[in-house]
Amino acid sequence: HSVEICEMLTKEACSLLGLSKESPLTITVDAGCRALPALNAIKQVMEVKQIWELKDELPCEVELGPTCQFHTLLACPILRAQCTKSNPPMRLECGHVISNDALKRLTITSKVKCPYCPQETSPANARELHF
Repeated sequence: HSVEICEMLTKEACSLLGLSKESPLTITVDAGCRALPALNAIKQVMEVKQIWELKDELPCEVELGPTCQFHTLLACPILRAQCTKSNPPMRLECGHVISNDALKRLTITSKVKCPYCPQETSPANARELHF
């Protein structure tokens, strides 16, 4: 009976902390198995279009579901402040991530220049990241 209580307490504690009670290896293998079909389809399309060698990152996101999302903290590299629900992390079109407050501060007229690369984009095209 004590084993069941221990498992229940572990599950509740991990849930409150936004952590998984599973081992990191189990989670990694699970995420890989979930992503493999989508990654294989992307690879086939990119090979046909002969752009596989030209890309350093994937042209799309691979959804792994809520069971593979654990990162609850992110510090904005610009403002050096923790992102929160009221100041969420924002992904720019170039792929770099900054806080919403930093995005607002960097916005000049209707454009924002990424602080890490030369790409300019519209702040409306930034996507909120959910951790």
